[in-house]
Amino acid sequence: MKSFERWEALLTEEDEVVLAGRIKILPEHISQMIAAGEVVERPSSVVKELIENSIDAESSEIIVELKRGGLELIRVVDNGEGIPPEDVSLALERFATSKIKSADDLYSIHTLGFRGEALPSIASVSKMTIKTRVDNSLSGTKVICEGGKIIGISEIGCPKGTEVEVRDIFFNLPVKRKFLKSIQYELRHSLNQFLRTSLAYPWITWRFIHDGHIIHELIRSDSLLVRLDAIFGHEVVEQLQRVEYEDGGIKISGFSSNPTVSKGNSDGILFYINRRYVRDRIIHKAILDSYRHIIPSGRFPVTILFISLPPSSVDVNVHPTKMEVKFKEPERIYQSIRNSLQLIFEEKVEGHPTEQFKIKEEGLKGAYPSFDFRDEMIKAPMLKEEGELKWEVAKERALKIIGQVQRTYIICEGEGNIIFIDQHAAHERILFERFKKELNMGKRVSQKLLIPIPMEVSKEESLLLESIGDIFEKVGFEIETIGGGLHAIQSVPSFIDIKDPKAMVRKILDDFSLIVAEEAVDKFEKVLISMACHSAIREGLMLVREEMEGLIKNLSPFNYSTTCPHGRPIFYLLGLDDLAKEFRRR
Repeated sequence: MKSFERWEALLTEEDEVVLAGRIKILPEHISQMIAAGEVVERPSSVVKELIENSIDAESSEIIVELKRGGLELIRVVDNGEGIPPEDVSLALERFATSKIKSADDLYSIHTLGFRGEALPSIASVSKMTIKTRVDNSLSGTKVICEGGKIIGISEIGCPKGTEVEVRDIFFNLPVKRKFLKSIQYELRHSLNQFLRTSLAYPWITWRFIHDGHIIHELIRSDSLLVRLDAIFGHEVVEQLQRVEYEDGGIKISGFSSNPTVSKGNSDGILFYINRRYVRDRIIHKAILDSYRHIIPSGRFPVTILFISLPPSSVDVNVHPTKMEVKFKEPERIYQSIRNSLQLIFEEKVEGHPTEQFKIKEEGLKGAYPSFDFRDEMIKAPMLKEEGELKWEVAKERALKIIGQVQRTYIICEGEGNIIFIDQHAAHERILFERFKKELNMGKRVSQKLLIPIPMEVSKEESLLLESIGDIFEKVGFEIETIGGGLHAIQSVPSFIDIKDPKAMVRKILDDFSLIVAEEAVDKFEKVLISMACHSAIREGLMLVREEMEGLIKNLSPFNYSTTCPHGRPIFYLLGLDDLAKEFRRR
């Protein structure tokens, strides 16, 4: 449906439309809904806008409460300045703001909220109630708004500060509501927003409540490390290095992980411009470039940076949600990030000249110690048992091993071809098929540990464990919740020799957090893929001839078109005839 037709479908007979023909002026409530869509994408958008308003109101305590992931209720309560009675109705008008008085103010923004669109945008797509009282008033004001229309204003007794209650988000836009995901998915989005923002304001006490249960309580502190510990956990914080850097008007502070610590996704990379969480490709690239050749490819550091700039040197008005910024001097920002992180690497290796070399050269193979792949790789072919494969099994290939290139590719000759084999992709596919076979045969898949392994996880990881706990159990992990962010690994899969179960669980969570809400994904298969990926040999590992022979034997059932479970090719064939043509021998 074209955009015009979508808008036209929203019109009623009572709506006045100016001009005949195809070009029409939309009614006010329709244009407000369209504008609201730029600011309010899902419940987490509401959480973001409301807590930013609470921060700007100089609150010392902010409470966020959700019901059914925010689909039923979003309530944000603060003890800030409150809204004077005469301003309450104005606050629900578009472009009404107390933070900008002239055009010049747009280039010297010192607050989080300033566009004057948040409250009216939220109100236009929900049933909203505001209760607010300023410090010097004996009573407060209550405003009830539905679909953007104020239906009641009254005097009320209430504490100092503001309470905004948002119910039935997108109740008047059923098509948009249909695009919202599951309760768990929406909850995780809102919790992420809450944690990202609360991290930047440790001097504020925060609470996050879902369905009547306190999920997070962060007590005010003067120390950023205390807040980091509460959000990321002690194990992560122990591996962080302090970052302090200044160059002209650019000040950078925060923490970044040691080269020995990395994640399978970029969730641990957070950066703020003047205490505002933003997404920016220049900063993101500077961080990743700083860790290039220091941590394994495809891994990400934990980095939390606070960048202070003169407000006039950054435009925060380039996106309706204020999540993106535009720098006056992007090159200086990039180089300052690189310089600030380089300092911690230099401090880490000072006096130990061989340590940095070790990180670069051996970090790839040292990052995945959880599976004894060498013994597994040289066993007799794993996929030879009767009925094991449902696809056509190729005859065992008589391939002559030529050698290994870049400690990543095995080169063979045979069947009229030069054959390049990606050792990681190959081993990953072999292990995936083996794990799947073991589980499908219905054998006992769980092995009880004599001593449970304690594991501290973040609230985000804890929610993720809950949402896919049945999958972990199906593959043989038994993980018990202890409380306070602590879990205990009681059992591990019996079909795999895991040297470090905790590391394996964390790697699965890292991979899974990217796709947990995609209903089309086979979660069971995704876990097996993750286990195979993190158990397989890596690029950068030198193999002895016996190990290469064992790997090739185990590849014999697979056609040359076979890929790894992620879809990457395993084989690349270069025909000897094509090679002869290149050298003009044919």
